Amino acid sequence: MQRLVLIPGLLCDERLWDEQIAPLAERAEISVADITGQSTIAEMGAAVLKQPAQSFCLAGFSLGSQVALEIMRVCPERVERLALLSATHGGLLPAVEAAIRQAVEVIEREGLDCYLEQVYPSYVAPARVNDESLKRTFMAMGRRVGKDAGVRQMHALLSIKAPFRNVEQIRCPTLILGGREDRRTTPEAHQLLNEEIRGSQLVMVEGAGHFTPLEQPGMVTGALQRWMT
Repeated sequence: MQRLVLIPGLLCDERLWDEQIAPLAERAEISVADITGQSTIAEMGAAVLKQPAQSFCLAGFSLGSQVALEIMRVCPERVERLALLSATHGGLLPAVEAAIRQAVEVIEREGLDCYLEQVYPSYVAPARVNDESLKRTFMAMGRRVGKDAGVRQMHALLSIKAPFRNVEQIRCPTLILGGREDRRTTPEAHQLLNEEIRGSQLVMVEGAGHFTPLEQPGMVTGALQRWMT
């Protein structure tokens, strides 16, 4: 059976993948990486690479996609298949970089809950802003990760100053998936990544913003199932 490693995003835990794990477990042994204890993208990548399987499929969401690209930079031979969700080819888009810098200030000054309340609408499609169930999951993940780990993750993202080297040399089967209404990693950023990774498949999810696995879980699960086979 295949092995699949799922990497969550900024201020996310395994609940990000709740709707995907059971269906994908029919095809793969699944583990969810913990990237809350490290301070840099390189350290996060090294932590993922400590898992015992010599080769595995790898799916990373948002911050997790940046960790996945770091793994592809340093150890591509271990990755059989690659999925990049809500991803760029390296680092934050300029407007998002400014927002993350401001986020660190808000968290330090007013607390994590205040930041999560403020930022939630910008992470989801407009139609999901009043979705209380989705918001509860978003808030619960952030609280569990916590202020200190969240700020560390933000600084790790801010430290990425250029696209990852050798992105254009990725040759394993690659899925690039984004939300059509994502204002943080825009459809244009996904299109650019698709052009850079030769042979990659681009899937844009209608009715979703940044949090595709939570906003449109069925569509994301279906795309990942097709990618796994």
